[in-house]
Amino acid sequence: MKIKTDLDILEEDSVYTPDDDSYLLISLMEIEAGERVLEIGCGSGIISIHCALAGGVVTAVDINEKAVKQTKYNAEKNGVVIHNILVGDMFQPVKGIWDVIVFNPPYLPKIDGQKTDVRWDGGSKGDETTVRFLEEAWKHMHTDSRLYFCCSDMAPMKQIDKIVEKYYSVQNRVEKNYDFEILYAYEIVKRKNY
Repeated sequence: MKIKTDLDILEEDSVYTPDDDSYLLISLMEIEAGERVLEIGCGSGIISIHCALAGGVVTAVDINEKAVKQTKYNAEKNGVVIHNILVGDMFQPVKGIWDVIVFNPPYLPKIDGQKTDVRWDGGSKGDETTVRFLEEAWKHMHTDSRLYFCCSDMAPMKQIDKIVEKYYSVQNRVEKNYDFEILYAYEIVKRKNY
């Protein structure tokens, strides 16, 4: 999708702020009018808003109640309709099969001694949230569904790669190099035998 630079997005300290990973993921995604889109971990709503502007019928979920409120606010502020915006842990508040599932997960390792921050702590190694998501997502996809997600080389990729190989086929992967990390954005589909 083309990135909309004219959106007015409220940012709040306790909600993930749109960043390079958000825009890398958006630039990889393709949404067709009428597709049922589920965003897990909607944060500020930037990805859900882009999907809705592309014609997707969007449901957004976040474990952080403040993120859900911010997504609602940002959608309304930009005149965008998001079908459902729900508080919940990943797939817990939704049912059914989706045409598109997207997740910009927290993917950084938790720093010992610091309070967990759901905006970016992906578990002790950094991959746990992504692994949990990938182990569940295929159950909510049909054979033509697409799944988009991001990860970073700051977390181990071995388990993520193993799950992707088991349940999915990679359609596209883009990366962006920074001084301190490499970001990856994936487009994957469910393997036919699942």
